[in-house]
Amino acid sequence: MASLVELERALADAVGHQPFAPGLDDGRIDELLRASGLTLPAEVRAYFRARDGVRPPSRVQAPWLIGHWLPLPLEEALRERDARREMALEEFQAEPAEVDGVWGTGWLPLFRAGNGYILAVDCAAPTGAAGQAPLLRMARVTPAPLELDSLGALFGFFIRALTTGSWSWDDDRKRWLFDRDRLAGDPLAHVL
Repeated sequence: MASLVELERALADAVGHQPFAPGLDDGRIDELLRASGLTLPAEVRAYFRARDGVRPPSRVQAPWLIGHWLPLPLEEALRERDARREMALEEFQAEPAEVDGVWGTGWLPLFRAGNGYILAVDCAAPTGAAGQAPLLRMARVTPAPLELDSLGALFGFFIRALTTGSWSWDDDRKRWLFDRDRLAGDPLAHVL
């Protein structure tokens, strides 16, 4: 996954190190997925093979975030999925049999922001030629399409944000700074 390698380089340049955790083997991925019934798109499986999110020591703003997005390890992503399905039941007062219409059975959170938004992949959607699947952005449980058809496209945006200085790490204040004007014209600049 070339864009992941480029993202790791951009993060190392921005924060002085690469914060991703080592990946999982296929046996561990399958073991974690078994209870969920999910089948990962090829590019998402390749991502978890290469890197399993991050395992930070705390949840405060820190350089292991990408801007304000925290890459979730697969085990945590599955827990987040279950929690979001529970929220859907509560928020929409749906019956358990109706939750699939509120929180899709194939949705898997991959990144979480401090404000509660998540970026999720739709594992049940038709995939592209390279096993790519569309991404969704959500506040609590309501999805909004991102017009991103792949994890690679998301990584491309993260790379642009980091290399243009739109997202920069201030080591003195231990926080990310944002200058969205540097990405003027990029349709994702004000979404992510």
